[in-house]
Amino acid sequence: MLMKRAGFVIILIFQILKGFSQNSWEVSTYPDEEGFQQRMAPMMERIAAQGFGMRSLANSRCPDTGLPVKTYALKGETVISPYTGRAYVQGDTGYFGPKARNEKGKITAFGGDPMKYELPPAAASILLNKELKLTKAFLSIPGNLRQQFHFACNNWARAYPLIKNEMGEEWEADFFYWISIYTENRKPSDGHRELLGLSKPHDLVGEKGELLGGNAFDGGTENHKTMWRTSALLYSQLLPDSAKISGYAVEEARELTKEMLRDYVKKLLYVGNGEYDSNVYYPYSIEGFLNLYDFSTDAEIKALAKAALDYYFATYGLKLVDGAIAGAQKRGYLTNKNPDKMEQLQWGFFDDTSRKMENSTASLHQTTTTYRPNEIIWNITRKELKLPFEAKMSRPFYHMDKAHAFAETFYADENFAIGNIQMTIVDNPNQQMIWSVVAKGTDKPLCFSGGHPMRGSTSGHSPYTQTLQSKGTLLLLSAPTQKIQADTLIAPKYATQNRENLWILPESEQPKNYETGHRQKYGAAPLHVVEPPANQSVSEISRFWQESKGGAASWFYFPNSLSPQLIDNTYYFEANEVYLAVKPLSEKHFVVKPDTEVINKLKSKEEKTFFRTYGLISFPGEISGYVVEVVAKNEFRSLEDFAQKLAQKRKLELSENDGVSLNYKSIYGDRLEMDYQPQGLRCKGKINGKIQNWDDFTGGAIYQSPYINVGNGIMRVSDGNKSYQVDFTGDNPIWKELN
Repeated sequence: MLMKRAGFVIILIFQILKGFSQNSWEVSTYPDEEGFQQRMAPMMERIAAQGFGMRSLANSRCPDTGLPVKTYALKGETVISPYTGRAYVQGDTGYFGPKARNEKGKITAFGGDPMKYELPPAAASILLNKELKLTKAFLSIPGNLRQQFHFACNNWARAYPLIKNEMGEEWEADFFYWISIYTENRKPSDGHRELLGLSKPHDLVGEKGELLGGNAFDGGTENHKTMWRTSALLYSQLLPDSAKISGYAVEEARELTKEMLRDYVKKLLYVGNGEYDSNVYYPYSIEGFLNLYDFSTDAEIKALAKAALDYYFATYGLKLVDGAIAGAQKRGYLTNKNPDKMEQLQWGFFDDTSRKMENSTASLHQTTTTYRPNEIIWNITRKELKLPFEAKMSRPFYHMDKAHAFAETFYADENFAIGNIQMTIVDNPNQQMIWSVVAKGTDKPLCFSGGHPMRGSTSGHSPYTQTLQSKGTLLLLSAPTQKIQADTLIAPKYATQNRENLWILPESEQPKNYETGHRQKYGAAPLHVVEPPANQSVSEISRFWQESKGGAASWFYFPNSLSPQLIDNTYYFEANEVYLAVKPLSEKHFVVKPDTEVINKLKSKEEKTFFRTYGLISFPGEISGYVVEVVAKNEFRSLEDFAQKLAQKRKLELSENDGVSLNYKSIYGDRLEMDYQPQGLRCKGKINGKIQNWDDFTGGAIYQSPYINVGNGIMRVSDGNKSYQVDFTGDNPIWKELN
């Protein structure tokens, strides 16, 4: 009954807001409220059905039967087998299990951060009036109340205002107590790294003078800091004035965190964000701002939250195809076999994907929020605007301390989009999409990418790959940066007795004072060519995969639902309404695409995960690469017609005389000239004779496109029909309708 009332209130509030204003930037212009409510209708039940209380139990086995036993036992405590009655001693309690107990016998600490997963189902159960006694008891365990690490506090900041009236004053007092003393000496979400040393204990409020209150060394990643600060700011408004937040008085915590978040959101419109377009972590940052938008009692803070949410959804939506992100990402991956959390969030609001999402489960945040993307963001995301279009973006260093560090190119057509980015440093190297293509599919988005296989995955930046893009054409080259002796490496620990000549990223591209620890990881990669699998057997696929990491080659990834056709030494794909061609730059090349039976028998998780979604083409060689051409299928009579016209129109010259250079004329007549730079990470490039100035790629802007333009504290958003701007040059964001 409570949840039905809550749902009615959300609809009523939305309808009231809609009646008051019809400015294009308002949430009231969202055009699909009925559809959104239908999509969210089953979500609370589904969230509750996920269950809670199992992750944080200690694991052991009955000594007589070997059957599993789960209890709230600490290591060294006595456990009674439920099967035979035998008493035995609990061993290690596992990653999430109980770690401490107070004098009253209550669990006061768990491992990891189980409330990242278990709090939403518990809160949903309360809202649905299910198993109230059990759920309230679970939410009253001190070890659960004390969890205010990033993901857990993001959930508590949503759950507390929703369930507090059902929990009682005594529970509230306990909840306030754990917030008041919260500090963290570990990294609960970092798995085996959770006990690595910190420079200082961290807390909800953070460090004054640091970006989002966290220092660059160990103060948390961007989404982590966003979750902490938004939660602290919300607590400072909802808790009584007598309460404390990580030792700070409520008023002081409010002032500090409000200024940190104001600074961050303002910087979005001056330099852009460091964790740009992350399909992995954007949902958590968005949830933090949804908490503020829905429950803040301060109009300025609510406006701040809306500015951040509009920025996230507008800029991310610009690059969406079939519900998936195309082009470059910081801390992101190619879309996989199953929808990621950001895809689910996008589906909930925009319902624009070929995936069958009816059985998906939305987050508690989205299910209960009153925020809606406005009609212009809706049109941009669903591409209900004039196509094709080109966009340029300028990205900062991860900690937003240096603007215009990376230059991004993006191109969108009706059924596909392609984008790439020029790198200046190797930061967040394992979660960095340099380039990708996404085409609309029939049952899921079709995603393509590739590069030097330094890590054997669909993301990660290798210092040996450089790219150049114009519209739907992309050139990719992998080559040595320079050859030096092992004893001169920046990071000597990577030198081995068996490697005389190694590739190394020049020190000039690795600022010593910027994430030095990350820089030092990239000492060298072995200069060797991996032979193709003799067959598609388990052993040969595993050998090829493991030996390829760091090998001299370029890879091209493609959806394993597709099969390339080799015509006149060029690979062709028919991807629903799109044709894609891959022209090798090396003499040798081969396809690796094991069948389902082989994939299921692979032992390595990363191999199995990759090949369940993708196949690959390998282009081996110390100097290797390919040219990608992506076109609309309806512009050609057939794939063979496309292949014939491409062969007739394109011109390709690869030179290795004075360095590696590539000249290419595309099917649409664009001329791309690319000079590989062995002393850096970016090529020198010309497009139709115009030198590409990567250091001033956007003329000082953050976004340049027909639909989104950001820079100097102002964001302008348009669908080609209606337009508005957000002006954050002053103390607060101001919305204004544009002609």
